[in-house]
Amino acid sequence: MNHRSEGNRVVSFFHHFLQIIRDYIFNRLETPRESYRHRIYNDLNKLYEYIRKGDVVLVEGRSEMSTIIKLFSKSHWSHVAFYVGDKLIKEDHPFRDRYLDEFGSDANHLVVEAFTGKGVIASPLRKYRDYNIRVCRPYGILPKDLKTVIEKVISNLGKHYDEQNIIDIALMLLPFRLNPFKRHAVNACLGKCNDFQVICSGMIAQSFQHIGYPIVPAFKTSGEEDKDFQKNPFGSELIMRHFSQIMPRDFDLSPNFQIIKFNIIETGEFDYKSLHWRPKIE
Repeated sequence: MNHRSEGNRVVSFFHHFLQIIRDYIFNRLETPRESYRHRIYNDLNKLYEYIRKGDVVLVEGRSEMSTIIKLFSKSHWSHVAFYVGDKLIKEDHPFRDRYLDEFGSDANHLVVEAFTGKGVIASPLRKYRDYNIRVCRPYGILPKDLKTVIEKVISNLGKHYDEQNIIDIALMLLPFRLNPFKRHAVNACLGKCNDFQVICSGMIAQSFQHIGYPIVPAFKTSGEEDKDFQKNPFGSELIMRHFSQIMPRDFDLSPNFQIIKFNIIETGEFDYKSLHWRPKIE
């Protein structure tokens, strides 16, 4: 065996060892924390009634990883899932029986999401009943385009999670003096940049960008504003931000995603006068 082959084996072993360490750390960070403040009760029946296929579900997670993401993104939202409803148990879906066996009646209300250690999977929406969540709906999207977005998200099932993407986002958000790397351009790819690894927010953002639907685009700086606000409410020419830079908070901040208040406002039956308050203690 020559020295080059031996050297390649050493490098390969070293990279494999680092990957094992990284996987161990990420798995530990995904362990749920005991302390979690659930701010409002989620009525599942109302959620099922008002949520639609193609809606984005923002989640305030419970894990150490979620806490880290919330800290560096300065947002409550650490995870995002994509609602596909009963799409995966339609007659023509190849894994219909698998999801019905695994989830039973909950297979009528599934989300597609990405996790470290698990990759892209389908899960019942019910799992987030006791989490703080927010439902965001793309406003004005054409039905045919929404269908394309749904199919695009579903096509990611089985892909691996891109831990490097999360690390790169965290580095990008560090204060300038603490960041040892150059600032990334808005169209720069973060992470492994291949077709086999994704993160939760990037996977969903890429699917919307595929049909030209904006999440939080960058604005092209120029001396003139676009006066035709009906056609371009953003006010200037847009630059598509690379999907790998999109975070869960961006769907909340986006001006073109509606917030669906399924617990109260969507029902139109809220009467604050009928609420029962605990008497004040003097």
